[in-house]
Amino acid sequence: MTFHFPHNHETPATAAAAAAAARKFLAYVPPDVSTFYRDAPGTRQPTKPRFHGLAGKFINLSPQYLTLYWDDGRGGSIIADMPPFQAVGTATFPVHQFFIAKKKNKTEIVHKIHIHPDQNLYVYDAFEMGHANVEDLSSEELELYHVQKNNLYFAAQYREFTGRDWLSLYPHRQRPMYKMWNADYFGQQHWVVSSETHYVAEPPEDMLGRLRPDEMHRDRRLYLNARNLTRYRSEDSVLNMTLTVLSCAPRVFEIQNFLSHSEVDHIIHMATGIKLHLSTTSGSDGGNDARSDSHTRTSQNSWVDRGRSPIMDSIYSRAADLMQIDEALLRHRHDSEFPEVPHKGSNAEDFQLVHYAESEQYTAHHDFSYPNVNKNGQPARFATLLLYLNEGMLGGETTFPRWVNSETSDKLTVKPEIGKAILFYNQLPDGNMDDLSQHAAEPVIKGEKWLINLWTWDPRFR
Repeated sequence: MTFHFPHNHETPATAAAAAAAARKFLAYVPPDVSTFYRDAPGTRQPTKPRFHGLAGKFINLSPQYLTLYWDDGRGGSIIADMPPFQAVGTATFPVHQFFIAKKKNKTEIVHKIHIHPDQNLYVYDAFEMGHANVEDLSSEELELYHVQKNNLYFAAQYREFTGRDWLSLYPHRQRPMYKMWNADYFGQQHWVVSSETHYVAEPPEDMLGRLRPDEMHRDRRLYLNARNLTRYRSEDSVLNMTLTVLSCAPRVFEIQNFLSHSEVDHIIHMATGIKLHLSTTSGSDGGNDARSDSHTRTSQNSWVDRGRSPIMDSIYSRAADLMQIDEALLRHRHDSEFPEVPHKGSNAEDFQLVHYAESEQYTAHHDFSYPNVNKNGQPARFATLLLYLNEGMLGGETTFPRWVNSETSDKLTVKPEIGKAILFYNQLPDGNMDDLSQHAAEPVIKGEKWLINLWTWDPRFR
């Protein structure tokens, strides 16, 4: 995509000036849905999903500290504080209404918003509304003002070219640094080989202590004491993993047998101290001891870091192989590793273990967020890896309600199975956030559900 970015957004006086102001951006254009079925372009039309939700991004283009409220008909419910020239977001629907008010005083409303279908981006522009003057801004405020104005100018041309709203920050948000697996058609497969073979038996407790950073290093020639524990692993020399495309937009992949039963049991034990025998499905008491945060998310969770045990370290490294990311980027690194990367911390979060009891759910949401405009590189969640730890419950599916296809308006449904993984991307190849990555954990009707999430960030974790 070629666009003009004239100084102060004014029309260049000459053709030469216009050519000099022209910029190029490698935008990602949504493929024709016909190609998802390996049919000729133009032979199919996408169906309209029954679910009408979408991501809402709200920009405070003013020097004031404000608050975004959802107009719930009862005086308003706080969504987020809005610092000057920053953006916030939430999942929303076309029927929703919001208002922006002075911070800590919701009666001083400065702007009202009605959500429209297929529109993600909403701006409170205090300058166009006569609520503020550019001449009164400090030098720091003026710089942030131009950052957002340039971004909005680009966003308008990006939408005209792609048909989607721009949910990132141009030009500060670059294309992802990692590989993204192609999802060209339904059922497409990719194959990955990992040296991190399955644990088929759990080692004794005295071998499962916390790892030092050197013990997570994968160069076994340099770190001879690193704990491989091959005695407790599969006899296979490598682990073969197959990614199967479930959805092309968003890109969603299924990986069977990513985890072994021994690894599943170990994960839950590390996080909770509970030993599950996963050959049978454990029942639930109806969730009497579960914490209910809201109508959006009702579940319990805990966190397990990579160095917690050799098995957790191995699973992290296997996940890196699956995503074609160097495992060193998912842990603290030595100075000699990736010297071109300025930060030395992990680009992945700790594993989040989540438990859903009966009736618990997580309604449709996005995993990405909107970084502070001052953050270099605009770090955000790049990929989500879901690992299922049990099966046999009624309900509890992972769903993608807005997947693009030509045969059904129903959501894409993924059934939990022990050891299965689901990989999907929260970003598009051009660095935009993928609104279609919206997903949900359906209510558990009977039984219980266990899974873990691994979130990988680009270009760095926070």
